[in-house]
Amino acid sequence: MASFPVFEVREGEWASEKYVDVLGLKIPFRFTPDPQLLADFISNFQTRADDVFVATFPKSGTTWVQEIVWQIFNDGNVNSETIFQRVPFLETANNLHIPQPDIKTLPSPRILKTHLPYDVIPKGANKDTRCKYIYIARNPKDTVVSFFNFTASLTSHNGYNGPWEFYFKLFIEGNVGWGQWNDHVLGWWKHKDDSNVLFLKYEDLHKDLLSHVRMIANFLNKPLSEELINRISEQCSFNGMVKNASSYSIQTKECEASFSSEGRGRRLEELLHSRVE
Repeated sequence: MASFPVFEVREGEWASEKYVDVLGLKIPFRFTPDPQLLADFISNFQTRADDVFVATFPKSGTTWVQEIVWQIFNDGNVNSETIFQRVPFLETANNLHIPQPDIKTLPSPRILKTHLPYDVIPKGANKDTRCKYIYIARNPKDTVVSFFNFTASLTSHNGYNGPWEFYFKLFIEGNVGWGQWNDHVLGWWKHKDDSNVLFLKYEDLHKDLLSHVRMIANFLNKPLSEELINRISEQCSFNGMVKNASSYSIQTKECEASFSSEGRGRRLEELLHSRVE
């Protein structure tokens, strides 16, 4: 029977988040009530030819590109339904505390979020199940700052206790969710020329969102009019997404984003900024 060790890193009074080893990955313990079920789900997951995975190391623009892809498939419509319902997270598919639709029964085409490295992510065995992957890489200096801010904002739920210096050390050693940044990015980089992989850089999207919306649409075989490309680019800019900020709030039964009426808009804007990052 497989073993799924749980561990945390301690340094004096400081403590990392707890992780469980699933398929060689450091998955946050709070995501995995049943590690065996998660391992089996990932290992046996059946892809479809029209599946699209939005894959990243955490805090690298996942939510941002999820929204872009969703709007490309939905004629530039803006939907107030939470992004977790529209683009389910593969690694939390079996966690009842994180409400999202049943991935296996979702109609095609499925847009799926994941932080899995290339070697672990589900892949089709033939042309009928060979799907597409959009990977976004981000400068590690910005990634670790964003990851720390996000982790520190949820300490009452994830158990993390420590300053920036401690977290930076954890990041360098690969003792954060999903492991080493460089292994993750380089694993996908080796496949950047594969016909079913689109490798993007977070910083390039910031510089020229319009051309990247066009690039993503063409990769997905969804050519769009210039008017629609312009509209999606505007709606998926930071200012555009702020107008629909509640769609990107964290929603779990254990960790709900609850805001008083006073300051709600400001807090939602801060939360959106962390999600887009």
